[in-house]
Amino acid sequence: MSHAPRLVAHRRTAWGAALAAALTLTAALPTASAHAPGVQRISTATGGGQLPSASTGARITPGGRYAVFVTADPAGGDERRIHIKDLRTGTLTPVPEDMRYTGGAVISADGRRIAYHNGNRFPHPYVYDRTTGETQELWPAQEPDDTSYELGTVGAISADGRYVAYVIGNRHGNQGSRVLYVRDLATGTDDQITSLPPEGMIGQVRLSADGRTVAYDVTVLTGSASGALGRVYVKDRRTGTTHRVDPGPEARSVLAALSADGRRVILTTTAPSNGPTQPYVHDLRTGRTEPAGPEGSTAVAADPRGRHVLLARDGALTLLDLRTGANRPVTTAGTALPGAVTRHGRAVVFTSTADDLVADDTNGVADVFIHRGH
Repeated sequence: MSHAPRLVAHRRTAWGAALAAALTLTAALPTASAHAPGVQRISTATGGGQLPSASTGARITPGGRYAVFVTADPAGGDERRIHIKDLRTGTLTPVPEDMRYTGGAVISADGRRIAYHNGNRFPHPYVYDRTTGETQELWPAQEPDDTSYELGTVGAISADGRYVAYVIGNRHGNQGSRVLYVRDLATGTDDQITSLPPEGMIGQVRLSADGRTVAYDVTVLTGSASGALGRVYVKDRRTGTTHRVDPGPEARSVLAALSADGRRVILTTTAPSNGPTQPYVHDLRTGRTEPAGPEGSTAVAADPRGRHVLLARDGALTLLDLRTGANRPVTTAGTALPGAVTRHGRAVVFTSTADDLVADDTNGVADVFIHRGH
C-alpha cells in the first residue's frame, strides 16, 4: 500500500446558574460589524442565514479572524465538510475535498493552512493550503518498523503553518495511535517524536508557535480500578530532550494546551480511583506545577500565552485569568476544543445545542458561537 504524498437544553447547577446571570444574549453574526461583547452565532451561511445541519468541532485563529468547523452544505445535503468562516467578511467557504468522514480540523494562525484527517475505516491525515489550492497527504516516507500502519490523525499545526503533528497506527489492540511525527512542509521531512514500542496510546498533541516544542499525552491501560493512567510529555525537537510534566504517579492526566513560546503546559489530572479533576499549569523554565483552576473543573484550552485558561464544569465554560484570578463566564451550556481561545483571551468559540443563546435560533441543531469579552 503506497503512502506517497498526493495532491488532492441542559441541566443547570447553582454554579451554572450564576454564570447564566452574567451572560449577554445578542443577535446572530450577520456581518463583520457584529463584534460587540457578548455571544454571536458564527455557524451561519455567507449571507447570514442559519445552517440546516449541526455544526461542530470549532477552532479559531489567535487573531480571531478565521474559524473552522464541520457542517453540511448550506444549500442542502448531508455530506459534512470542513468550512472556514471569515469573521471579518462573514464569508463561509468549504475545503474543496471529498470529506464525508472528516474530523480534527486545525488552522494556522494566518488562516492559510488547515490540517485534518479524513476517511471512514482508514482515516489519513492531510493538510490543505488555501493559497495554492493543494492538498497533501501526511505519511512518513518509511514506516518505523515492519508493522502495517493503516490509520492516521492530525494533532496540531504550528502558528506559521509550516509544521504539522500527526499520529499513525493500526487497528490491532491498543495500537490505533502508536507513533507521533512532525512534518516540515517546507522540506517535506518527518521528525519521529515517539519511539517504539510506545507505552500506550497517544492522545492530545500540541505544538509551539515555531514548531520546536511538541507536547503530547499518552494513555496507559492498567487493568486496575482506575482503568488507565495518563502521562504528559514535552519534547524539544532542537535538543532532542523529553520531559514528563504531569503530577503522577497514579493519576490520569490529559493535555489541554501548550503556550506559543513552548514554556507553559496546561493539563487536567484526575486523582486515583476516579477522584476529582484538577487543572494545572506547568512552567518548563522554572519546573513549577501549580493549579490552573478549581478542583472539579477541566482545562479545555488556553490563549497563545497560556495565561487565560478555558475551564469546563457541569456543562458550563468559563475563562480564568491565571494572573489576576478573574473568571469570565462564557456559556452555561456548551463544549469547546483546544484552539478555542484567541490572543489575550479576547474571544472563545464553542458549540452548543441551546436555542436561547442568540435571537432567532430555530434550526434545532448544534451551532458554533463566539463569546467576546468586554
